[in-house]
Amino acid sequence: SINVQMNISTDLLINSYKQNDSLLNTVSENLFKYFEKRSLFPAAAHLSNKLLTDNTCALNNSLANTMQRYVTLRVGNIAPDIKLGNKNLSDIKKPVLLVFGASDCPHCKDGALELLRYYDTWKAKKNLEVVYVSLDTDKKAYETAYQNAPWQMFCDYKGYKTKAAKDYFVNATPTYILLDKNLKILEHPNSISHVDAWVNYRL
Repeated sequence: SINVQMNISTDLLINSYKQNDSLLNTVSENLFKYFEKRSLFPAAAHLSNKLLTDNTCALNNSLANTMQRYVTLRVGNIAPDIKLGNKNLSDIKKPVLLVFGASDCPHCKDGALELLRYYDTWKAKKNLEVVYVSLDTDKKAYETAYQNAPWQMFCDYKGYKTKAAKDYFVNATPTYILLDKNLKILEHPNSISHVDAWVNYRL
């Protein structure tokens, strides 16, 4: 019922700003960030669908690209298959935590340390594989940071221009996406602890 009321409020806000493109973009971007920060993902998805499917809403490219993730990658959809060196993501045939990170990202470093705590347990109990797509552009920095990583790593040193990042509309690191063995999107976790809770109680 809360989601229903939030969506009604969102619709009223958007409809009232349609005649002012600048204000529409400002309000929409702040509302979107508000929802994401508080893990109100259904509300963020509703806002995104509302703006992207309404031809009278003129969004700037950056905001439209960010919101497109909620349309293309909404929970229940089949995620894009991506090339990981000499194999594809779809070849793994296991539930996957897909991680986009970088060695120079402080939050990614903290997240990688947390991953180390949970990885073996997830793999043993839930058959979960971690696939880490690094957005590094410096080969030496990448190899130094991830040389001992126990999970599957991939990096083509193209940063945010790597095809995998584009296919998944990644605009910040770390980004986590939980997939089942058939690449169906299960969740967009906002932290490793969120992943752990989901894996333990729902996977």
